Amino acid sequence: MRRPPGKFILALALAIILLSPAQAGKKGKAPNFTAPDLKGEKVELKNLLEEGPVLISFWATHCKPCIKELNKLGKLYADYKKRGFEILAIDVDGPRSVGRVKSKVKGLKWKFPVVFDTNKDIYRKYHVLGIPHTVLIDPDGNIRYTHTTYRPGDEKTIWKKVDQVFSEQKEASEEKEGIDSDK
Repeated sequence: MRRPPGKFILALALAIILLSPAQAGKKGKAPNFTAPDLKGEKVELKNLLEEGPVLISFWATHCKPCIKELNKLGKLYADYKKRGFEILAIDVDGPRSVGRVKSKVKGLKWKFPVVFDTNKDIYRKYHVLGIPHTVLIDPDGNIRYTHTTYRPGDEKTIWKKVDQVFSEQKEASEEKEGIDSDK
């Protein structure tokens, strides 16, 4: 049985769009956004990037793998924070469960900022298909790494990617200093 050409082309086009790396957030510039944190204050991505790389983690209170990943990342957070790194946990709970977020975060003792995305606007901007979904963004706003799901040990890969961004920053800074001193 032959499929009508119009439907086939539409399905193929949709698959290309959804699976392309740029659409999946695998490369390119990170879309800027502003979202309210747990205190109702606005947090903007571009302001966080002025300090250094940012790791965004999309999560929800019902997502056990999300919480496991953020707990693991939180263990080294203070050390990396000193170097300008930031973790931004983006809660995607819906209106019915968003009331549980503050108490959940307090109970987990997370030290990194948590913002709300109850309408999933940021979620859509980043073409997230499932949670947990992690996005590493360098200070220039480039998406350097994305990952969906969590298995124990994934945090090691994330920290390697973060270290790589810091190493590249250091090399670029040293090159610039070398060029400036030659003048």
